[in-house]
Amino acid sequence: QAQLAQLRAEAAHSALERDALRARLNPHFVFNALNNLRALIHEDPERAREMVTRLSRTLRHALEHGDAGRVTLAEELAVVDDYLAIEAIHYEQRLCVLKDISADGGALLPAMALQLLVENAIKHGIAVTPSGGELRIAARQQDGVLHISVENPLGVAADTAGHGVGLAYLRAQLDGNSGRFELRREGDRMRAVLEVPQ
Repeated sequence: QAQLAQLRAEAAHSALERDALRARLNPHFVFNALNNLRALIHEDPERAREMVTRLSRTLRHALEHGDAGRVTLAEELAVVDDYLAIEAIHYEQRLCVLKDISADGGALLPAMALQLLVENAIKHGIAVTPSGGELRIAARQQDGVLHISVENPLGVAADTAGHGVGLAYLRAQLDGNSGRFELRREGDRMRAVLEVPQ
């Protein structure tokens, strides 16, 4: 019975990692990026070249961090900047990004954690809000803990449960002692909070 339970747990973990890889390589994001790049090639070739570089870096980061390793906050912010620049082509004025980063860039967090939170905020907030809105990203350190928050407007059909594949993957990386994650509604906004001991 113990061996069977262990095998089931390993199978579930493998399935979660496979699904998480799919989540990190969201086909809708890739298709939208390619279609927008196609239009940019004629309108603004220089910007199109920049976006190809950013898309390449985003996909490389997702593939290279398929394990449960940790990366620095500076690395995560770099990939998030690339990701947001690509999404800005798609959402244009509907996406406004505000950042408040006071934490040390060398602070460690699970790979893809911040990118997953930002992607979730766009998917369930900006994308389903006709007028778009503000995406707020904050990071600070206090008492040996890295505090990250990502806020977005509530979508038309807001879901506060947070049971998506990407968030399930993030929770799996925070196995008890390695951090805490919470998704909560605050007025007309949704706030994701990630706390990682350093």
